Amino acid sequence: MSEHKRNKDMEKVDTTDYSATTTDARVLKERAAYARPGFFLRGAVWIVSRFPLTRNKYQNWTTSRTIIVGWLLWLIVLPIIPIVAALIWYIRDPESFKKSPWAKALLALAVAWAGYAGVILTNPSQANVNGKYSPIQTQPNGEVAGKMDATNTASAESKDKIANQKESKASNGQKFENCTQAFEAGVFNIKRSDASYLSKLDRDSDGIACEK
Repeated sequence: MSEHKRNKDMEKVDTTDYSATTTDARVLKERAAYARPGFFLRGAVWIVSRFPLTRNKYQNWTTSRTIIVGWLLWLIVLPIIPIVAALIWYIRDPESFKKSPWAKALLALAVAWAGYAGVILTNPSQANVNGKYSPIQTQPNGEVAGKMDATNTASAESKDKIANQKESKASNGQKFENCTQAFEAGVFNIKRSDASYLSKLDRDSDGIACEK
């Protein structure tokens, strides 16, 4: 590897302290904003904490990113587009709107879209815990809750291997198929702020996967 490429790769490494005791001003500012959200941030968090593709990711996002993504999701999830289209059509040409089968299809689309929005918006929200910018940073709770399965629960043999290990080895962003694989690598108590965190490994959804 050339010296230039090596230096470039080193520049990509995020050395920011995201621990619970961090003194990094930027991290503390983001956590404080999440702890006392204004209207736009509160509205954004409402939907990103429920939307399937963002509910386990927004904890690592800055507030500005959450606001942008969140309000875009409101536009996508709510049936605004078909409703606005139907209103414009009806206002401009009510007789054509009443007679056209396409108008009925547009209204049916709006109803179906609204049903989909209802499913998303009634999902339980995922708390902002143990992410890079989460205002709440907790300690592992020993997996006291949640449904156990072969993915989020390590084998007895792998547990024995880390029994005397006080601290987890660096995960280096590796993606583990299950907690047994993580324990075999000496990795455990993976926080949501860690690139190795996967929601499928977090049995109790507390933001810490593969708890020892």
